[in-house]
Amino acid sequence: AMRAGPRRGPGAGRRGPGAAGGRGRGERGMRKSRTGQSGNLSTTVDPNKVVEIEPPITVKGLSEALGVKVTDLIAALTFKLGVAGKNINSFLSEEEVELVALEVERKIKIVERKEAEEELLQDLHEAAKEVESETRAPVLTFMGHVDHGKTTLLDALRESDVVKGEAGGITQHIGAYRITRDDGAFVVLDTPGHEAFTSMRARGASITDIVVLVVAADDGVMPQTEEAIAHAKDAKVPIIVAINKCDRPNANPMQVMQQLAVKGLQSEAWGGDVQCVEVSALTGQGLDDLVEQILLQAEILELHAKPDAAGEGVVIESKQSPEQGAVVNVLVTNGTLRLRDQVLCGESLSRIRGIIDDHGNQIQEAPPSTPVSLLGMTSLPSPGDKLFVITDKKKAKEVVEDRQRTARNMSLAERSAQTKVTLANLSETLEAQKQEELKVILKADVMGSLEPIKNSLDRIATDEVRVNIIHSALGGITETDVALAEAGGAMVIGFNTVADQTARQAADQAGVEIRYYSVIYELLDEVRLAMEGKLAPEEIEEITGHAEIKAVFRSSKFGNIAGLMIDDGNVTRNSHVRLSRDGKVVHRGTVSSLRREKDDVREVKSGYECGLTIKDFNDIKVGDQLEFFDIKYVKRTLS
Repeated sequence: AMRAGPRRGPGAGRRGPGAAGGRGRGERGMRKSRTGQSGNLSTTVDPNKVVEIEPPITVKGLSEALGVKVTDLIAALTFKLGVAGKNINSFLSEEEVELVALEVERKIKIVERKEAEEELLQDLHEAAKEVESETRAPVLTFMGHVDHGKTTLLDALRESDVVKGEAGGITQHIGAYRITRDDGAFVVLDTPGHEAFTSMRARGASITDIVVLVVAADDGVMPQTEEAIAHAKDAKVPIIVAINKCDRPNANPMQVMQQLAVKGLQSEAWGGDVQCVEVSALTGQGLDDLVEQILLQAEILELHAKPDAAGEGVVIESKQSPEQGAVVNVLVTNGTLRLRDQVLCGESLSRIRGIIDDHGNQIQEAPPSTPVSLLGMTSLPSPGDKLFVITDKKKAKEVVEDRQRTARNMSLAERSAQTKVTLANLSETLEAQKQEELKVILKADVMGSLEPIKNSLDRIATDEVRVNIIHSALGGITETDVALAEAGGAMVIGFNTVADQTARQAADQAGVEIRYYSVIYELLDEVRLAMEGKLAPEEIEEITGHAEIKAVFRSSKFGNIAGLMIDDGNVTRNSHVRLSRDGKVVHRGTVSSLRREKDDVREVKSGYECGLTIKDFNDIKVGDQLEFFDIKYVKRTLS
């Protein structure tokens, strides 16, 4: 009987089609084909030999393993087995492999892959067991509402860095920095708010040890404060609250602590377990207390790493530099990274050609809890990707091949899903076509900014309007970007990056708008405003008067004329009108002419008689009720 095995994503595993090895999961014996005849498909493989198969496997790979022509295999899949739409590069599931085995009367053994990546990591961890561990510096993420002083507070803490003035001098923007004080050291992730925090967590890189929640003493808990609390709690990361701006006259730390208690953060002063420290980034008040609490919390967490183990790290940001090529900013999480180390990261193997610390110094090695820029990388990995120093190059190459194959097949699957038309998704497509679009070309300085911005823009879509990012990339804004924007009717957004002179001239000539931002929330707010401009305005009816038709006059020139007296309000020559008969609305239209006695008038007020005609409507009767109204258009906002 056919058995479904565990499913794995396309391209998982490291061996080629039909390769042996791994753990067997039972043999499929000689079976008659579904037609009951032998040899429906010609085979060049000994029918008594057991063929080991590691699903998923390509059509081409299966044809080679079973000795069946590719064309015969595709024909059998399509016409006999009902598996349509396959080509030589398509992957087959375990069930599909079993169906083919039935057709060719072959013995097969489904083999579960032992992932090359699992083996590699297991080897690294086994080697690390032999190494002594040491205390490491904690990694902090500062979160909170915009304008509550996160940046100013971080700047104040950096000013207290005792190694700040070392040779090399210029502080590098590498997405994180290490602050060393006389009483200890800690690392701060310099990311655009909780967006990057969550995107890295989504990739399995929970490198934050402590969240410092910054709340302004004069403003209190705000929406982004609540979001930050939710993210930190979900990640099960301890929170220290820095109540900032305590130097202001209207500062109210007690009110802030009360608001935090409502959100589930009970301060230690009120019998809870959350440290709340009153600080002022401008005056320096409470900074020493804040650092003391950070280091105390780190001591409680008992954070350790093994400096003598093979280096491991997590990508914070990556960018393409005109002078240095691919630059990958990494936080070392365990072991030590050294110059000339060969590393596995993302979908590539690279050799470290240079290590630069957050002060711009060229260094030979980076121990745990050290943020560095690595030079010599062969590709740009994504934030959250893990990096390992490797010694077994053969195994590492197998891992890279697996990852590349998986990425390639995911891309093919996405494209297939986008092009496949069904009644269900056809309806969705037609609905989507009714949406207004704000088309955008997005350029950013580093991957750690690009991905969170893209994710945020995707989330502010509504049923009526959405952002369509037609192109996004790292680097400056080029003439090609402007040409693409002109062709697609898009605006160009640069985040911490600018347009070159050629691009600016092209934009001026083509009328393409380029906007620059350095704060993610400002970018999102202005995009929301632009999206609101795409929304159809809301119609609001303003009732202006009522009347009842008392008489109907026939005119060969004007058609039927309603004689009436205005009961309340007024009617104008351009009024909208709703005509009701027996309690039901019969017609909705506009007044086309308005007269008093023999004179055309612009307006008739309550208590006066008049005659009027309704545009393109003659079916008026005595007793019909008229309601007059104006329509005002109000700009809508995104809900």
